[in-house]
Amino acid sequence: MPIDHVIWATADLDASAQRLERSHGLRAAGGGRHEGMGTHNRIVPLGGGYLELLAVADVDEAAGSALGRAVTERLAGVGEGLMGWAVSTGDVAAVAARLGTELVELRRQGFVGRLTGVAEAMAEPALPFFVERGPDVPDPGGDGEAGGITWIEVAGDASRLEAWLDGAELPLRVGPGAPALIAVGIGEQQLP
Repeated sequence: MPIDHVIWATADLDASAQRLERSHGLRAAGGGRHEGMGTHNRIVPLGGGYLELLAVADVDEAAGSALGRAVTERLAGVGEGLMGWAVSTGDVAAVAARLGTELVELRRQGFVGRLTGVAEAMAEPALPFFVERGPDVPDPGGDGEAGGITWIEVAGDASRLEAWLDGAELPLRVGPGAPALIAVGIGEQQLP
């Protein structure tokens, strides 16, 4: 169960992509509009996971999805920055059954996947949500040269996170405090 990606909430995809390239040498490539979620994204491939720049495309439509609401609330309350993360799994339905979480289908140009735990992870950002890409959907993070996602730092309940992940060992740094995604290691760099 590897780390799949990290989400960076932004009000302006192009401005964030330009800023990341200028300050960290990370280039955005691809992305698109999420059908029915009111969000759109740009993908920053890292060569082992990816950074998803995520923004609201349609406020009304975003209000109807956990992910869209979370981006809207994050931008209104805290502003731009790290807001969530995901791990990949080969059987998202089994994870949903284990956790009692809703299965959601995500579609955008060139991407089909199923997610679970999104509402819970958005409410408690120390937790990841789980993603299973559709057949023949390539890893969006595979082409990058930044060194991949090397670690994630969160604040929150370590035992809850361990149970949520069913004991999977990931490169995590867990500290005390209100649930939050604090930082991510990308190769030799750190965001934020």
